[in-house]
Amino acid sequence: MSRSLASRGRLLRCVALPLGFFVSPAAAQLLHDPETVLVPPEVPITTAESAFNRGNQVPVADRMLPAFTAKGSKLGNFELFPGVAIGSIATSNVFANNDRRRSDLALVVRPEATLRTSQGPYRLSSYVRGDFRRYADNSSENTEEGLVGADGAVMIGPLSSLSAGASFGSLVLPRFAADSPANAAKPLEYTALTSYVGGTIEGASTRVIFRAQANRLRFRDTPDRLGGTLFTRDRDRSRLDGLLRVERAVSRTVSVYAAGTVNKVDYQRRLAGGLVRDSSGFGAYVGSNFDITNLMHGDVRVGYIRQNFDLPGVRAISGLGLLGTLTYFPSQLLTITARGESNVLDSGVPGTTGVLHRGGSVRGDYELRRYIIASLEGGYFHDSYRGQDRRDKLPFAEASVIYLSRGHWNARVGYRYLARHCNCSAGVQDFDDHRLTATLTLQY
Repeated sequence: MSRSLASRGRLLRCVALPLGFFVSPAAAQLLHDPETVLVPPEVPITTAESAFNRGNQVPVADRMLPAFTAKGSKLGNFELFPGVAIGSIATSNVFANNDRRRSDLALVVRPEATLRTSQGPYRLSSYVRGDFRRYADNSSENTEEGLVGADGAVMIGPLSSLSAGASFGSLVLPRFAADSPANAAKPLEYTALTSYVGGTIEGASTRVIFRAQANRLRFRDTPDRLGGTLFTRDRDRSRLDGLLRVERAVSRTVSVYAAGTVNKVDYQRRLAGGLVRDSSGFGAYVGSNFDITNLMHGDVRVGYIRQNFDLPGVRAISGLGLLGTLTYFPSQLLTITARGESNVLDSGVPGTTGVLHRGGSVRGDYELRRYIIASLEGGYFHDSYRGQDRRDKLPFAEASVIYLSRGHWNARVGYRYLARHCNCSAGVQDFDDHRLTATLTLQY
């Protein structure tokens, strides 16, 4: 990989890291798994050298070798990258409920297409993705998901740009999600509309990153296992987020920054008894982006977070805010990545107003051979809820091997362990689930 593409990839990751709070407020099967098509990186719009580039190392999992990225096809000034993944999942606990433990086997088909510009001082990209699952024994778990979106960026200076985008998804809440109803006859369905505007303004040794994002979730009522209907539209909510980050490069390998975040969460309906779950919050951080002798890259910020709830008598969630990634390169063939976070999320769990989400993970990616990559990851998260005496312990582990062929296909086999252990009242089910997956991806 060339230095320019490697540097550009790292720069995008460093810019993306402070946007870590801007994740979908609800889990989804389509969003939980990686994208299907391995699209090659775009040619840089500018040849100007950023003061925030960090060395030459690229993590093993992020290497976009020309031999196995999608080739695409030209459509005027656009490039089209279609693909489809076909695979299977063997799960030991399809309902994510130890009291109803059932194993099952599913067929998964994930089509995808990306259309983007191939040249010019601007970038436009649109995409469509799907996820279709059919289970052998439990047809109630059959699901269909779809996601469409578009993103755009325009250069306003040698190293400065403005960007905007939007997406809409018809999605499914996984059974293992914290707010998945245990007595639902099928997985909960919802729609998610997301839009954002942002930009990066960069000078000789200073840059400013800003972003505003809006999310809107709408849930559909779902059948009850006993034959009735579960009212789940009380989870409907909108969330606004904002970020401002001001960064200064103090050398070719270190920069420091100050960052601030704000958010506002509005639920469309009150719970029984008039329970209000609306809230607003902020975070104030100091951080650093650094490269230590090409052996370790990192972006870490720490600070203070606070979420205030509109419901009288519910105390605010406040304390340490953290978001960071450290990537270690012991050799050209091995990358070790550690991540940690401490953040406040809005909660779809009935009777709760918010959740303090803390934890971290460690991942290793090893290039067994030029086109064979083995990965191993483990982590632990702890969720503490306001409004209920609920504490979730969430360990996970994953192992996989992927074979990257020359351009048109790749194959992956993997194992994933998920679990929830809750010291809380009745109605929340503990579970542990062991999953085996095998996937063949065809791309062009």
